[in-house]
Amino acid sequence: MFHHVAVAAKDVKKSHKFYTEAMGFTLKKVVKRQSPEGGWTKHIFYDTGDGGLFAIWDLRGIEGVVIEPGQWQGGMGAGLPYWINHVAFDCHDIGRLEACKQRWLDHGYNVAEVKHEFIHSIYTRDPDGTLVEFTFDTQPLTEADEREAAELLADDSPAQVPEYEGVQHRSPHYEARRAAEKEQGLSEAGAAI
Repeated sequence: MFHHVAVAAKDVKKSHKFYTEAMGFTLKKVVKRQSPEGGWTKHIFYDTGDGGLFAIWDLRGIEGVVIEPGQWQGGMGAGLPYWINHVAFDCHDIGRLEACKQRWLDHGYNVAEVKHEFIHSIYTRDPDGTLVEFTFDTQPLTEADEREAAELLADDSPAQVPEYEGVQHRSPHYEARRAAEKEQGLSEAGAAI
């Protein structure tokens, strides 16, 4: 079990709004400290439920000291396609998944929904472009799954099974949210899935 996951946020105000309103998390703790290389940071923690924490970094205090402003990205991008690095939060059941999906749609975020082999998931992107997921188990993992996992781990032949098909849910508030963000001069990273 992990304690928390943390990502850098380019626009902390926008990210805070996303994680408290669209994700429904509660601000739990902020640690403001000097950084080892000079400057300072804030480590902002949110309660995700069931004792889990998610954190964003406010790095403005190290811009111009450790990193150059404008020469870094928030989120988990690392030059890879947006769907590779992501953070998945357990929502426990279909009722909570539907509630999370509706909250995202109400806040102007488009939602991708996918029924995987053993989980059911919804996805959207945060203001820095990090893919976030709410998911729940649809079946328990068994010893047969463990045996198959060992076989597939050793199998380096190309995959023959196509990607899962998903459903796109378009928010009726998407354009209004994007226009409001543009008017406020906020970043463009959290574009549609």
